[in-house]
Amino acid sequence: MATREALLDVTARLYAEHGWRGTTTRRIAEAAGINEVTLFRQFGSKETLLLEAIQQASCEGEATRLPDVPGAMVDELVSWAVTHHGTIRSKSGIIRTCLAEWEQRPGLAPQACSGGAVAFIDLMRYFGAAQARGMIAADASIEAAGMMLINAVFMDAMTRDVMPGAQPHSPEEMITMYVELLIRGLGQPGAA
Repeated sequence: MATREALLDVTARLYAEHGWRGTTTRRIAEAAGINEVTLFRQFGSKETLLLEAIQQASCEGEATRLPDVPGAMVDELVSWAVTHHGTIRSKSGIIRTCLAEWEQRPGLAPQACSGGAVAFIDLMRYFGAAQARGMIAADASIEAAGMMLINAVFMDAMTRDVMPGAQPHSPEEMITMYVELLIRGLGQPGAA
């Protein structure tokens, strides 16, 4: 019998491919090699199963954290953002499906965005620590800077395959440019 984790993985994959309506309990059971009764025993309903699968898929791979004490900000932010970019790319199917179905199912947004929310909180903590250490201008808006970086990384990751040629540089090169521009905007002492 499939484990709970395996059922969630199968469900997330099917949801990314077929959306809410197309991810039937029959399809999930067939893909997992179990019967539908087992699904309902473990999860109670299709909605519970789908929401849990989407949330699990959204949070996978978000273990990378910025250092507690900022040091070489450009290097640290680039490394963190490149990892975050890769995580988004690996989840692009489920993210796109959630975005396409968001108006009909607003409950998907908190599930699909939970990984991004964790990343944003980590970024705000890091920027706050950098600002407290005088590495960022005291009057700089770290919230706006954080949102700009998160959005730039997200859009780059989500549009690379749908807008070929729009990004003339590798993800790491683009992220380095985003980070360097952001650091200059935050007024880091000594930034060119």
